[in-house]
Amino acid sequence: MNRLVAPARSLGLKLILVGALAFILWIPCLMIYALVWERSTRADGVRSEIYELSGGAQTISGPIVIVPAEIDTGKRTTQGEPVTRRVTVAFTPQKLSIDASVNASVRKRSIFDATVYDADLAFEGNFGPLIPPRISDGVATYFWDDAELIVKFANETALKGVRANPVLSVDGKPVAGKFEPGITIESGDDSIYAAASGVRMPLPIVDPAAGFRFSLTLPLSGGGAIRFSPVGEETTVKLSADWPHPSFQGARLPDARDISAEGFSAEWRIPYLARSLPRSFIADPGLVSLESGKAFGVGFVMTDSPYQSVNRALKYALMFVGIVFLTFFLIEATMGGRAHPAQYILLGLAQVVFYLLVLAFAEHIGFETAFIGASGATVCLSGLYAATVFRSFWRGIIAFLAFSGAYGLIYLLMKSEDYALLIGSVAAFGAVALTMAVTRNLDWYGARVEETLTQTRAD
Repeated sequence: MNRLVAPARSLGLKLILVGALAFILWIPCLMIYALVWERSTRADGVRSEIYELSGGAQTISGPIVIVPAEIDTGKRTTQGEPVTRRVTVAFTPQKLSIDASVNASVRKRSIFDATVYDADLAFEGNFGPLIPPRISDGVATYFWDDAELIVKFANETALKGVRANPVLSVDGKPVAGKFEPGITIESGDDSIYAAASGVRMPLPIVDPAAGFRFSLTLPLSGGGAIRFSPVGEETTVKLSADWPHPSFQGARLPDARDISAEGFSAEWRIPYLARSLPRSFIADPGLVSLESGKAFGVGFVMTDSPYQSVNRALKYALMFVGIVFLTFFLIEATMGGRAHPAQYILLGLAQVVFYLLVLAFAEHIGFETAFIGASGATVCLSGLYAATVFRSFWRGIIAFLAFSGAYGLIYLLMKSEDYALLIGSVAAFGAVALTMAVTRNLDWYGARVEETLTQTRAD
């Protein structure tokens, strides 16, 4: 009597097919990666809009004194008139101390948010004798009565952040008048108006050799970051804020800092030689030399953005889809049962949709809650599906535990920035080593099955 016998199957070919399916399912993961980038770009755009309405990332350079001057070059025109050019000369303070108290808060627009702040800035210091720089191409005449005290900002948007009129005192006496927006720089024969963003106040100099003390208060708002330029020969900046996640940035790190759950404080001290700026100089258009490569400060970091974590995990998506498939394959190869390639595809699609679920829910309920919910649903679904495919409750439990370990590893990768590569590399090596150990006695060619079939047909 003839018996029907199942055809021989090669586990080696099945493993190759499973690997190919993992590569195919990597393609929708790349599409989700593009979606994360699009959502992240949208969030950055909304954040920039909120920053701009609040005054933007502020960079404060000043206060300094600017004085218009006329340089006689010693040349004459064809009509015999002297050739002159107009310039603006900038004078920096001898000592400058800035005390900044910052109150940060989160503003939301739709599902996106940004960090904005209100800063109360107090400037104190003194100007020594105002000694003009050497002029190599002529003799300069200075118009001391037209001198101004200015505070330069990074751009025009920064002026939106001025919450009230600054108050200036010189030698202990309040200065009458109000600050005006915009800074005028004289260059060549023409005046360039509003060449630099900032505020200015007329401050006629009676005796340039006398020097003076000053104090200035400036209420200022902004968004994202606040920076300072070390315009003083000796500059000290003390900054305190109620934000627990500072990102110190710019040309210098703070000399002292204290960070806690309630906020942080930091202090910078910059000596004359380290500021890369002369005591007096002919002002360049825009006064960019005050801050270029010199500004330092702090950014107010949002730590709960889901995009960076999801992006980090997507970089290892191929490995994780492979681990899930490998778990399924090992159960099939070592414990019996069979799984169709279509069932591998359905299992892999569940893992792909997991990333989409985390991204979608994290924008509304936060990353931690979204990850727990999405991973729990995906692991339960995958474990139940494994029990159904292999028709075994215990095989489903084994798959459930293996998938839980894999998603625990995904969580570590999403939350770890410095150790993500190390964790991913060790996990990949461990998966390969475990597979080699479990399958060391497998009949990859199906030779023993083929011999059994041959013997059966002979009988």
